[in-house]
Amino acid sequence: MLGAIRHRGDAYNFAERLVFDKGAMGTNRLAIVDRDQAKQPIVDPASRRVIVMNGEIYNHRELRMELQGLGYAFQTSSDTEVVLQAFIAWGSLCVQRLDGIFAFVIYDPDTGDCFAARDHIGIKPLYYSVGDRLVCFASERKCFLGLAKTTQEVMPGSYWHNGKVERYVTFEAIPDFGTKEAAAIEECRQRMEDAVRKQVATDLPIAVIFSGGLDSTIILHLAAKFHKDVTAFSIGTDDSADLAFARRFCAERGIPHVITEFHHGQIRRNIRNSVFNGEFFEPVDISDMLTMAAVYAAVRANGFKVALSGDGSDEIFAGYDLFKTAADPYGLSTYRLNNLYRTDLQRTDRSSMANSIECRVPFLDRAVIELAMSLPFDMKVRNAVEKYVLREAFRSEIPSYMIDRPKIRMPEGIGIHDQIFNALAEVQTNDIVLPDINIDGPQVRNALKLFLEFGYDAPLERYKKLGTDYFHGGYFKFDDLTEQRSA
Repeated sequence: MLGAIRHRGDAYNFAERLVFDKGAMGTNRLAIVDRDQAKQPIVDPASRRVIVMNGEIYNHRELRMELQGLGYAFQTSSDTEVVLQAFIAWGSLCVQRLDGIFAFVIYDPDTGDCFAARDHIGIKPLYYSVGDRLVCFASERKCFLGLAKTTQEVMPGSYWHNGKVERYVTFEAIPDFGTKEAAAIEECRQRMEDAVRKQVATDLPIAVIFSGGLDSTIILHLAAKFHKDVTAFSIGTDDSADLAFARRFCAERGIPHVITEFHHGQIRRNIRNSVFNGEFFEPVDISDMLTMAAVYAAVRANGFKVALSGDGSDEIFAGYDLFKTAADPYGLSTYRLNNLYRTDLQRTDRSSMANSIECRVPFLDRAVIELAMSLPFDMKVRNAVEKYVLREAFRSEIPSYMIDRPKIRMPEGIGIHDQIFNALAEVQTNDIVLPDINIDGPQVRNALKLFLEFGYDAPLERYKKLGTDYFHGGYFKFDDLTEQRSA
C-alpha cells in the first residue's frame, strides 16, 4: 500500500482525514502553473502511473518540447505532468534533467513500483514512514503524528525507489585557483540574473522578502528587472536599522513596499506555534520563524502566491563572521550549505507554505551554487569584507549604500535584538526526559521540550553546532547600530 500527501498550510488536518488505501494518493495543491486544468494527482492514461508533486520546475517548457519530440503526449500544461512523462521516458535519470524546487511521488498501481525524489539542496521537504503494509509520504513531519511510526527524510539531492535510497547530486566547496577575478564577477552576475529570470517567469505578481540587506536587495533589483509586477515586503520596529535602508531603496526605485510592524507582545504568544509549525527546536530557527511567519501572512493578505527570498547567500558566499576565523572555510561552507535543509530552508518552507505562499530561493539555484562553491576564498572575503565577488557583480547596478552594507543578523536588523531568546529562556514547559545532544542553554532546553511535547521524534543530534553555526557565548553579537542608523 502507498499513501502520499503534501501540504498547503493545513497539512495536519488533511493528513488526519485522508484514508489510505491501495495506491491512495492525495494532494492539497497550491495552484501556480496551469491553475485551472492541472489538478493533482495526475494520471498517465497509457501506463496508469500517478504523480503528486510539491514545487516548481523552471525548465518544464523545454522538457515538454523534448518529450513531445520523442512521442510523449500531454493532457495539461503543468510542470507536474512533465515530471511524470520525464520519469516514464528516462526513469530515475529524470531528476538530473529537472531544474527547480521539488518533492514528488510517482506510483504504478499495476506493479506497486514507487519512486519519490527531492530537489538538489532540499528546498522542498519530503518525509516518509514505512510500515509492514504501508508506505506514507508527506511534506511535513506533523502529518505523521499519531501514527506511532518513525519518520524518515528523503535527503536533499536524493531519490527513494522501492525502499532503496540513492543520492544523485552532492555539493562540496572545491576551489578553482585558476579562476580569473573579472570572469568570476561577470559569471556571478550572469548566473544570478538567469536564476531570478526563470524564477519570476509567471503571470502572477511577485513578492520579494526584503530585509534591506545586501542579499534581498540583489533579489529585489533583479526581480523588478525581469517582472513588471513586484512588491517588496519587510518587517521591523519603528527604529529598526533595516527598515530605513529598505524604505529608501524602494522609494528610489518606485517599488511598492509593504511593511509589517513587529509587535513585541506577539513573541511569547507565538513561540509554541513557531516550534510546532517549524518542526524544529533550535532557538535561532524559532526566532527567524516567528518573525518571518508575520511577513508571509502579510504576503498572503495582499493576494500573492509566489515570493522570492535571499536565503542561501551567506552559506555559499561566506557571509557569516565564522568564515573569517575558520581554519577550513571551504569545509565550513560545505557543511553550512548541506545543513540548510533542516535549518533555514525548513524555516522558509514552513513559514511560507503555512500561508499558502511558494517561496523561491535564487541563490540556491544549482548553477549559482556550483559557481560559488568553486571560488577561491579570497574572492568571497576580501580585506575582512564578506561576499566580495557578489558585491562587485552588482556594484554598477545597486547604490553603494546598499551594496556596501555590512552583514546584520535579522533579529538585530529589524530591531528585536535578543528578545525572542530571552522569552525562550523563560517559557513554561512540562518535565520531559531530554536526549543527550549538547543542550547548552535554557533556550535549547525549553524549545526541545516543546518540540517533544508535540510528539516529534527525539533528535539524535543538534541541528546547529558550536563553532560551525554559532560562536561561544551565543548566536548574535549585538553591536552599536548608531552609525548604521544614521547612514
